[in-house]
Amino acid sequence: MAATEQPSVPRKSSSDSIDSAPWVDEVLRDLYASRDAYAGEHGNDLDRIVADLTRREKTSEVRRFREPE
Repeated sequence: MAATEQPSVPRKSSSDSIDSAPWVDEVLRDLYASRDAYAGEHGNDLDRIVADLTRREKTSEVRRFREPE
């Protein structure tokens, strides 16, 4: 790409906040807020998050497809 061409997507710098980013819409903002709240409930500890998700998956009534053995 030539130096004078504009990229199709604005570059995200470390100074950009999630609310000022033009490519983030309301749905993504809500999704990020939910994700952050869920992680916060588990102290942002990945091991605790995985353990909770594993427990939820085992107790869920949602059926999943499994390959025949």
